[in-house]
Amino acid sequence: MKENNLNYKKIITLVSFIIIVAVIVVYFKLYDISKVERIVESYGKLAPVIFLILCVIRPIILLPIGLFSVLGGLLFGSLNGTIYTVIGSTIGSIIAYYLARYWGREWVESLLNAKFQKIDSKFREKGFTVTFLMRVIPILPCDVVSYICGLSDIDIFKYIAGTIIGIIPGTFIYSNFGSSLHNVYSRQFILSIVFLILLSILPIIIKKFYKKDFKKEVGIEFEEDKTQENKNI
Repeated sequence: MKENNLNYKKIITLVSFIIIVAVIVVYFKLYDISKVERIVESYGKLAPVIFLILCVIRPIILLPIGLFSVLGGLLFGSLNGTIYTVIGSTIGSIIAYYLARYWGREWVESLLNAKFQKIDSKFREKGFTVTFLMRVIPILPCDVVSYICGLSDIDIFKYIAGTIIGIIPGTFIYSNFGSSLHNVYSRQFILSIVFLILLSILPIIIKKFYKKDFKKEVGIEFEEDKTQENKNI
C-alpha cells in the first residue's frame, strides 16, 4: 500500500513538474531562439550568468543543445560561448540524470530482462566510455543520452567525465558557427560550415564502418540491425 502511495506521489509530482516547465517555456517563449537572445542581452554584464542558467534548465525543457551552442558563440564568441555552454549543459545533464533516476529507475529495474540486464551491466562497467561515445557521436539526442544514463546503473562520476569531454567538440563547432554569423563572408564562416557538415555525417560514417564496435561498447543496436533480426525471425 505504501509503495502504491509512493508511486502515485511520483506520478503527481512528475505531472506537476511537466506542467510547470511547459508554462515557463510558453510564457518566456524559450522555444524562440531570437527571443532568448534578447532576454540574455538585456541583462548586460550579467548576460553570461543568465545564459548559464538557461543552459542548466535547457535539458529539462528539452530545447536543442545545438541552438544554445550557436547562441553562445553569437553572444560571447567561440571560446567563451563553448565554455559557458559546456558548464551549463554539464550541470543540466547532471540534473536530468537524477530526474530520470528518481522517476524511472525503479520502473526500469522491474522490467529488466536478461538482454537489458546485460546492457545495464555494460553501462556500469564502462560508464565513461559509453557516455563519451554517445556524447561525441551524435547518434542520439544529447538529452536522450542524459535520461538513458540516469535510468541505467552508470556511475555518476564516470557519467560527468564522459559528458564533459564528449560534448566539447560538438559544442565548439556550433559555437564557432554562431560566432561566424557576425561575418558570413569570412573564412571562419566557411570553415564552420565545413565542420558542421562533417559533424552531421559522422553518425553515417560510424554506422557504416564501426557499428559493430559501437554496439560492442555501448550495447545499442542500429535500426537496420533490428530490421534484419526481425526478417530472420
